[in-house]
Amino acid sequence: MWLGWGMVLALVLLQRDLFPNKAVQRIIFMLFCLFLTSRYWFFRTFDTLYYSGFWGFLAMTALYLAESYCIVLNVLGMFANIFPIQRELIPVDLNDPNLPLVDIFIPTYNEPEEIVAVTVTACTHIDYPKEKLNIFILDDGGTSEKRNDADPKKAGKARERHEKLKSLARSLGVNYMTRQSNVHAKAGNITHALARTCPKEFPLPNNCGCRDKGSKERCGDLILMLDCDHVPTRDILKNTVGFFMEDEDLFLVQTPHFFINPDPVEKNLGTFLDSPGENEMFYRAVQPALDFWNSSFFCGSAGVLRRRHLAEIGGLAHDTVTEDAETSLTLHARGYKSAYVSKPMICGLSPETFTDFILQRTRWAQGMVQIFRLKNPLFFKKLKFHQRLCYFNSCLFWFFGLARIIFVLAPLAYLIFGLKVYNASLLQILAYTGPHIFGVYILSNFMFGHVRHPFFSELYETAQGFFNIPAVLSAVFRPRSPKFKVTPKSRTLSDDFLSPLSTPFYLVLLLTTVGIPLTILRWFHYPLEHDAIIMCSVWSAFNIVLILLCLGIVWERRQVRRQHRIYTEEDVTIRIPQTGDQYRCKTSDLSLDGVGLVLGPHIPIARGDRIDLLAHDSYGNSYTIPAEVVQTYARDERMMCGCRFVVKDEETRKGIIGYVYGDSSRWERFWHRRRERVSTWRGLGYLLFKGLDGSSRNIGGIFSLAVNAAKRYMVPFTRAVRPLATPSMAREPKPHSIPRRAVRDRQQYGFEIGRTPPVPPVSTHSVETGTVRQYTNCTDGGTSWKRFSKA
Repeated sequence: MWLGWGMVLALVLLQRDLFPNKAVQRIIFMLFCLFLTSRYWFFRTFDTLYYSGFWGFLAMTALYLAESYCIVLNVLGMFANIFPIQRELIPVDLNDPNLPLVDIFIPTYNEPEEIVAVTVTACTHIDYPKEKLNIFILDDGGTSEKRNDADPKKAGKARERHEKLKSLARSLGVNYMTRQSNVHAKAGNITHALARTCPKEFPLPNNCGCRDKGSKERCGDLILMLDCDHVPTRDILKNTVGFFMEDEDLFLVQTPHFFINPDPVEKNLGTFLDSPGENEMFYRAVQPALDFWNSSFFCGSAGVLRRRHLAEIGGLAHDTVTEDAETSLTLHARGYKSAYVSKPMICGLSPETFTDFILQRTRWAQGMVQIFRLKNPLFFKKLKFHQRLCYFNSCLFWFFGLARIIFVLAPLAYLIFGLKVYNASLLQILAYTGPHIFGVYILSNFMFGHVRHPFFSELYETAQGFFNIPAVLSAVFRPRSPKFKVTPKSRTLSDDFLSPLSTPFYLVLLLTTVGIPLTILRWFHYPLEHDAIIMCSVWSAFNIVLILLCLGIVWERRQVRRQHRIYTEEDVTIRIPQTGDQYRCKTSDLSLDGVGLVLGPHIPIARGDRIDLLAHDSYGNSYTIPAEVVQTYARDERMMCGCRFVVKDEETRKGIIGYVYGDSSRWERFWHRRRERVSTWRGLGYLLFKGLDGSSRNIGGIFSLAVNAAKRYMVPFTRAVRPLATPSMAREPKPHSIPRRAVRDRQQYGFEIGRTPPVPPVSTHSVETGTVRQYTNCTDGGTSWKRFSKA
């Protein structure tokens, strides 16, 4: 026991800056953790497994295999993440005549045209010689196949989309491209564009009909891939092209994905501003570590690839639904190199609902499992040994759903059914299990604490686990069956509602609730099993916290904004057009629709006033954006102001997009704002609070839905049984009170701000069949009542 806990104490001390060489510190730290993990695994293998009946042995074996999977993943993760690197940017001279030509590909399928327009407009602002830049909208939603669909509605929508995007391309001076059919989904769309823009390297089929329409004498040496909702900053090419000019064997420069809106977990639990996003661990820690091993891979967007290398393999690989990682694997095997630049230079959209989130993650899981089955990295020819391990680790991770659900159900198997899943005394648990678990969490916090707070990994894996399992098993047994599914983006949710994927979490909560009285009974009836009861009860309590958090996740909170806000504090100036006076202030939030301002004292603006926002970005570009004040209010002893941008013309719209999305330093500041390490106990307490808050909202929401449903069903019943109206029952309407602010608004504007102007009184008469009741329904300025009268 003392050895294990002594090693844990050593790990606590090693977290401090005791070594001038960080690499040496990481190696020693990981060796200590590896010792604790190996010690525990040998104990589990040789001291805890025995046959106690068929079902008990089955449950015990499942738990052991799940733990072994996690241990293997932990060891591979230590290897892959041992030496993360941060590449210095290689500046380029934009006047250099040797700059390579760049094609920007923006594939789109069914996303709203407004989203595509923002991304394309931002591409026209990129700092790069215009004569060396070509922008292409790759429309897979307006293919010939879709425009001639047998369903006239679908065909009409495809033709409408086709014309709108063609018109958008003409207005912005970019290229529009589509194809005959949607074969191979996104990968096929991009490969077709590669062929049309450079038919010499990508021979086209004779019957394609596109050879003379889209080909150019000179095609881009480099391809910048952007999803249609990934808006680039001005400096994305300045910060990536230089790497290709220095290394001819480089096939990829990948950059991070930054998301302006919270994912459903962050939104529904309210963690977006307090904790790093779920994707930040991958883009800020894992990818830089893979870069050390020349194993960082393409992520589908925000990456620059060399056309010549793509031509060698016939374009993007399409044997799996994760064409990005598959393409990287193939090119790494050919000896080419990749680089990762840890600077966010695009801004994208996360899925809005938990259902869309699961759709996206199950596609990723299926794609990586397809690679595991069809192109297993351990046996892929010409990959270096360290690359095999890194890719294998990336594939193996996506089996987490099986292990996570076993960890959720294992303690219940003992507490409810009495199955012996873990054969160890309390002393052995303290000597082996405790040090191992503490070591794992200390290691995780040491390597990823700045980008992933404690227990968030367990939360995300539990939330996805029930839905990950069928997707993974499908890809294991039928690796060629998964099809590419586009993740819906930019949804608006008018009301709170319960996700249709909530059922598994209620079932687990029900089982846990049933297990509580059975645990109490087991404690009194089986005194020799107190050690196992204690361990499984603590384990189950931890699982309850995760399930409560999941209940908070599946209660979807409404999202009605058309454009998402980014919270940022920047110095700006406002100008009053009538007087020319200028005042310094700060922004509080920013979106394409408007800006929130923190005003100084005695600034003479009020609701309805027009102002000009004078701002600049970190590159020295200046912006003048007209805006209208829509509200002013006090917050924390500061005067706040909400303004709506006034889009006078197309140039104003372009300026707004350039100001909001053009500066990468804004995304970096937001990243660093959430970069704070927290202790394991503080992280657990934080999630416990969020779990209780989220589950209480879930229960309250369901109760509210039940009450409203009951009211809807009870109204016809009460109408049927209530007595007939008589003159003595008639009531005059009570005079309704009007708030002072409404009185002031009505005196000034003629109607209350935020409400529609009053309509002339409308009188409708209704007589219920079979009764002597008659009433008049009167409407005046949004207030209505019923006046009874004699028939």
